[in-house]
Amino acid sequence: MSQPSINRALKFAIFAAALAIVQGCAARQPSPSKPAPAAGAVASAKPTPTGAALGTHAPYAITAGLDGNLWFTEYQGDGIGRMTPYGAAKRFPIDPGGFAERITAGPDGAVWFTDAAGNRIGRVAPDGKIAYVKLPHPNSGPAGITSGPDGNLWFTEHSGNRIGRLSTTGTLTEIELPKGTGPAEIVAGSDGNLWLAEDQVNRIARVTVSGAVKEFQILNPDGRPAMMTLGADGNVWFTQPRANKIGSITPGGYISEFALPKPGVPLGIAAGADKNLWVTVIRAQLIYRVTPRGEFTRLPTPANSMATFITAGPDGRLWFTEPNGKIGRLTTSGDVREFVFSDPYSESK
Repeated sequence: MSQPSINRALKFAIFAAALAIVQGCAARQPSPSKPAPAAGAVASAKPTPTGAALGTHAPYAITAGLDGNLWFTEYQGDGIGRMTPYGAAKRFPIDPGGFAERITAGPDGAVWFTDAAGNRIGRVAPDGKIAYVKLPHPNSGPAGITSGPDGNLWFTEHSGNRIGRLSTTGTLTEIELPKGTGPAEIVAGSDGNLWLAEDQVNRIARVTVSGAVKEFQILNPDGRPAMMTLGADGNVWFTQPRANKIGSITPGGYISEFALPKPGVPLGIAAGADKNLWVTVIRAQLIYRVTPRGEFTRLPTPANSMATFITAGPDGRLWFTEPNGKIGRLTTSGDVREFVFSDPYSESK
């Protein structure tokens, strides 16, 4: 399968389904007596924002920048968003022919993103200026991206069965993987290596900075590893949306799996400042706090919310995106506040 990848297609389908759910909920709600909160305002009432705030500019993937802000991509949109921990947001339009998907903070103070539509890697400077590095092979399908232990950016090329190493000055090196592996998400491990999810062969791969690759088969025959994060225990943790599980893999390659207490679709995962894992569950409208031992605590989110991608913020809290034009802020004790964006939100404070 070419673009988007199997797992990327699954994530898009989940996000689209979540969007349809919240739109349906909004349609069933009575019209609010006052306008939706302004861009960056904290939602103090239940109504879901309506109109253009739903859909194209819905926050999608999210990461914490080195500047102390949150940065996020848009679901099928042509912009990158920046939000302060207090909710003020600004939008940076990218090339209209592009589509920012995954995003990470670079070691140079910029944020970097994959652009499968443009077959390139993008960079957003602190001042908002955007530049691109074009990939040499057509239809490479850049997907996941992370800042590596060697000071470079590392990303996957799902359709091309390659991973790329990109310096902050634009020097690109590509590493070939076995045909059909489907490298998707990627994260830097505690062992100085890169770890990636190979969704087409149901494996987790460990890649050294010199390019040596070793693969480990997931226990579940249809686990389809999705999002990944480095846990406080030194292991890499990942979600398995199709298996109702999350998993962890040690630097030595030992895999453990933990089933969700109730059926759900785990998607986003992040390591919190409290040394626990935080997992979003689509359709169930909740987030789980998971200890490194696999103990789950259920944390409901506000009515009509739909937590999808999640990251640890620079303020010690967790931040998650929603397909209804919101970003949620979650404390490690379980308190949630939501920030609602108008469309466009580029004129917000």
